[in-house]
Amino acid sequence: MRYPSIMPINILILSPRSRMRDMLESHLIQQNLELSFVATLPELFLRFEEIRPNIIIICTSVKNVLQSLETYSPLIKQQHTPIVLADEHITEEDGIQLLAASFTDFISLSDATGDTFSRSIRLLTQINQKNTELNATHNTDLLTSLKNRSCFYTHLQCELDHILLNNEALALVSLDIDNFKAFNQCMGYAAGDQVLLDLKNRLLNCARHFPVFRTGADEFFIIITATTIDAAKKETSHLLEVMAGFLFSSFNIANQENVLGISIGVTFSSENALDVDTLTNQANQARSRAKRTHGCSFSIYEPDKDQISPYEGLLESDIWAALKEEQFELYYQPRIDLHSGEIVGAEALMRWNHPYHGLIMPDDFIPISEQTGQIVPMGFWAIFQSGKDLKSIQDAGYNLTKLGVNLSFRQFQDDHLAQTIHRIIDKESIDTQILEFELTESALFSDDLHVQNSIEKLSQIGIDFSLDDFGTGYSSFALLQKLPISALKIDRSFVARLPESTDDAEIVRAIINLAHNLNMGVVAEGVETKPQLEFLIQNGCDQVQGFFFSPPVPLKAFIKMLKTD
Repeated sequence: MRYPSIMPINILILSPRSRMRDMLESHLIQQNLELSFVATLPELFLRFEEIRPNIIIICTSVKNVLQSLETYSPLIKQQHTPIVLADEHITEEDGIQLLAASFTDFISLSDATGDTFSRSIRLLTQINQKNTELNATHNTDLLTSLKNRSCFYTHLQCELDHILLNNEALALVSLDIDNFKAFNQCMGYAAGDQVLLDLKNRLLNCARHFPVFRTGADEFFIIITATTIDAAKKETSHLLEVMAGFLFSSFNIANQENVLGISIGVTFSSENALDVDTLTNQANQARSRAKRTHGCSFSIYEPDKDQISPYEGLLESDIWAALKEEQFELYYQPRIDLHSGEIVGAEALMRWNHPYHGLIMPDDFIPISEQTGQIVPMGFWAIFQSGKDLKSIQDAGYNLTKLGVNLSFRQFQDDHLAQTIHRIIDKESIDTQILEFELTESALFSDDLHVQNSIEKLSQIGIDFSLDDFGTGYSSFALLQKLPISALKIDRSFVARLPESTDDAEIVRAIINLAHNLNMGVVAEGVETKPQLEFLIQNGCDQVQGFFFSPPVPLKAFIKMLKTD
């Protein structure tokens, strides 16, 4: 019988016995069939990976197969390729057991004819084609046409089975876009989709020989396989070098250049990491560590550094309790005027005195509070408390020019933001000439019109605004000129490598010049060394804050610092 398909049908056959092989060949001498024979199960696994056949025929004793089904589980699990058992004689009872064990069909060779085989091959080929079409739809991400999360897990499990069988190795690369949710809110979801498609194309150019998967909104994985762990590390190192060139350049959206941070985490298979969940968790933990560095960065999983935070299980109820029971406290980091060398201001930073965990830093509770919306009442509390603390500072006989309090982008989603802040200020008689709200760039662009209205209302009562972490987000110079921003704060990621990094040095100089040209002040964050300080003085920075002078300290310690200044 001639098969209508133009493409040949690839059939992979396990046949340890030559007589059985000859019998099969006599039935399968058909046009447009490509037969590949192997004699052992390990050979079958290897050839399966190489040729990805349309059909697998296992020509061996049905009794042996039924007694050792676990041996065949990697083939049965893959579910895409029909598997047929052929033996000289298969009873109906044996056949039922085979079908129950997820074999697709069985053929008793003693009863088979050429027509029997032809019909079986034709039906199995149709099943294979339908499965392929359905799997392609089910396993493909609609936006990028990359394989999706479901396919990723299946593929990774198959690769793990393969490296276990052959004593090989793999690397898993996890990456996502920093603050992508904020980017979508600022620029729109159509722009976000453009970025994802651009990123997909860049990843495919980087990882030409390895599969790329989109497993979440902006989450991607790459699986790298190699014969040894050293070879896997070498391939990964090369891939990261290529990615540095492809991924870290700006994204052009509507003729506007947008620089987006991309965080990459890498892990390798090992004796302690040979299952899907462990590997993906390790890669994601490494990626989370990479996020601590602003901009594009990568991190390789290290067990000592990538342990899950002990505060990972903090719940919304814990934060409500903290607000009610006054467990939050404001610490103050001094701002130093570089012309006089004196403390002229401070930034208020929240700490959590947890009854069981002790002192918890903002990185461990601010993200969950932003997700749940609890950052809104927390932010109002910070304004209220900073007003009380400012009175304590003034009552002690000290004056500050500015006291900075952070406003989250989530707070700007509150339609009554300006009115609520106005009530707090009136109730506590807070000096608005000293109060300064520090905005992130994501807050500034979360809803242009609403943000502008809120800022203008607060500006009318004398409050100043500074732009925090400048240079790491999506700044629009046009909007900067429209809004009453009094200062730009240079992000610590640019200060950290001063003065050695020529790139960072140029960026810092440019920010200082930009701010001064717009009649704004400049504050550098994260100053930790004397060379950093000297560079900032030489280049006209106005104020600094950082561990070189002091970490954030409780109110009493800050007042004591003012006394000795």
